[in-house]
Amino acid sequence: MKQVAGRLKQAGLLTAIPFVLLVGPAVGYYLGTALEARFGHAPWGMGMGIVVGLLASARVTIQLIREAQQLDSDA
Repeated sequence: MKQVAGRLKQAGLLTAIPFVLLVGPAVGYYLGTALEARFGHAPWGMGMGIVVGLLASARVTIQLIREAQQLDSDA
């Protein structure tokens, strides 16, 4: 039973990866656009927001993969 719960948790972690990869750049886009509206400097705000969002998404994705691997090695 413990092994099944571990596999389900691992599947949940791995299923979250596409959503993380979508949400990061989207949030960066909206925050960057808001910064552009406030301070100007188009298109740098949007571009930097997307890049920062991608980097944050990549970092969280790596963390999720490591956690899923740890669950696999514990089982």
